[in-house]
Amino acid sequence: MYKISFVLALVFSIFACTDEIDKSNRFTFTGETMADYLLNRSDRYSHFITLLKRAGLFSLLNTYGQYTLFLPDNEAVEKFVQEKDSIYWATKDNEIPMWTGITSPFVEDLSDSMANVIARNHLIERNYHTAEFGEGAIGKWNFNDRIITINYKVTDEHFYIMLNNSSAIISGDNDVENGVVHLIDRPIEHMRSLIVMQIAKYDFFSLFSGAISLTGFSDAVSQAMDYTYEKSDIWRDEPDRKYIKFTVFVEPDEVFHKYGIYTLEDLIAFAEKWYGTEDKDDPKSPRNALYKFVAYHFVEGELPYNMIVPSESGYMEGFYNYVFVPGYDLYNYFPTMMGKLMKVLKPLSTADGSNIYINYSKRKIPYNPAIRNHINVRIIELTEFTQADEQYAGFVSAAGNGLIHPIDKILIYNEDEMAGNILNERMRFDIAALQPELSSNNLWQGSAYVYFPIDYCKGLKKCGLEDLMHCRIDYGHNGDIFVFMNQYDVAIKIPPVPARTYEIRFSTTLPTSKQIGETDFFQVYFDDKICGLPVCTDIMSTDERIGWVRDDETLDNGVENDKLLRNKGWMKAPDTYNTHIYSQGYVDGLARDDHGSMRKIALIEHLVEGEHWMRFRYIGEEHLNPIYSGHKEHWFDYIELVPLHIISDPIKPEDRH
Repeated sequence: MYKISFVLALVFSIFACTDEIDKSNRFTFTGETMADYLLNRSDRYSHFITLLKRAGLFSLLNTYGQYTLFLPDNEAVEKFVQEKDSIYWATKDNEIPMWTGITSPFVEDLSDSMANVIARNHLIERNYHTAEFGEGAIGKWNFNDRIITINYKVTDEHFYIMLNNSSAIISGDNDVENGVVHLIDRPIEHMRSLIVMQIAKYDFFSLFSGAISLTGFSDAVSQAMDYTYEKSDIWRDEPDRKYIKFTVFVEPDEVFHKYGIYTLEDLIAFAEKWYGTEDKDDPKSPRNALYKFVAYHFVEGELPYNMIVPSESGYMEGFYNYVFVPGYDLYNYFPTMMGKLMKVLKPLSTADGSNIYINYSKRKIPYNPAIRNHINVRIIELTEFTQADEQYAGFVSAAGNGLIHPIDKILIYNEDEMAGNILNERMRFDIAALQPELSSNNLWQGSAYVYFPIDYCKGLKKCGLEDLMHCRIDYGHNGDIFVFMNQYDVAIKIPPVPARTYEIRFSTTLPTSKQIGETDFFQVYFDDKICGLPVCTDIMSTDERIGWVRDDETLDNGVENDKLLRNKGWMKAPDTYNTHIYSQGYVDGLARDDHGSMRKIALIEHLVEGEHWMRFRYIGEEHLNPIYSGHKEHWFDYIELVPLHIISDPIKPEDRH
């Protein structure tokens, strides 16, 4: 099996000398716009020029801006249209015909809508060079609001960058005035199938597909758009629409076979072993074992391989701030559609750091030995998967409403193991990662200055009556931070953690210079219970009322200062990521050394199964004209739930990470 870390070392040497590249297409920068580039080669690209014009996009490519164009030539477009036409006619009389949108073998017969779809599928509003492509997905969507996945095809002689595992870049990085053109061998597929239909296409997913069908789980993941959402146009950069997408982790049949599972009956028996026999005769009940098994494989939101955990380099779609310190594990927690958590981890602190795992344990002996073969579940990179076996070669992970990730073990949830081991730790939840609407709408990780109403996300709840209450995505830990705006009164849904007692805390920002004449506070509630005194947002952490002191200004590297801060209900930020330290002239440094980045200890609470909400209510002065000036903001990045034994152990105190 190929590992991407190996093939990436070959990308420039092999890609540049591929025999099949037409050297005549290589473009030396001459000042052409993208439109000029096409017109100057109209003998080869006339079909695509026509498609762009019919879509009303051609004039755009002659204007100032930055775009990426994936460009197939005339022959490639003709072959594509003929292929889709033949598929339609071959399946026309089937019970469920394969609708391609193309019913004629001639390009000129394409409908206006199909011409528009094809053209938009090949354009991105940002210039991407091949060096920026990594296993997973391109950061920005195409003009069809679709993700373009990236994987690699490696042969004995060639290295290809693949788009949606169907189109290969044959000549990349042709720079023009307003972007970059990549020549491709075939038009990019437009993914229409819903995620369960996409799974059903492949015989090697037959067991999991059968489980979806038997449980009726397809009903739970059948949506692709929230048609109730209406853009208010009150705030700039509000989303135009609200897509609904999902990510599913799927065992190929050969993985089930390793566990002696060859039939759907075998899988049912396996599920009942772990999840019990409640509602045994009703597979469509959420309490049924097979239903639970399927539901734990699905999470809401669209999560490409390169976005499941934070970026290792700290690069997040156009900016390099907030870089994670090398050597620390990268992780996220996601609520599954079973209502239980999964932890996704890239364990950079171990020898396994080149892979991404679900429910990874560093314990040599699991808390529950019976689950040994169902933890440390590896997500298989698309390149590795498609090259592992001939039957997987044509697998396309992208669906019309989500993504499919193959995995190498059978994934289950066991309460004892998760509560006693995997989730028995300080859990730091990135708030944006917990909002699937953001990843489903390409608003997560680096999509700064996007405004949306509070009720855009199910994990947020507007508690007050303020109509202008909005949220903004800005840069922060994991490339994003929530900014609650105006007279905010907002509740955040707590993820479904194991039942026990936790210290609960949250990130916040304090001013880096002295404020004069301000009186702004917010009150914290947990499940409608008031948590301590209101938090003043107008004093610096260096104020004696808090007492922050930089570590290198103390004799014990900040140990006693940490104790002092805790006694007053505060903690420094973690030392696992860097930020801009504004008080030092915008230099990059550890977040822990930034006196504007703090953690506030809210309460100690025993959590039981069920919904829990943390509420933040602004109780400061009312500000005039809140849309355009003077509005107040609360910066909210992550929340921490910490089992008490971690903070009360006198021998091993909580680390600074």
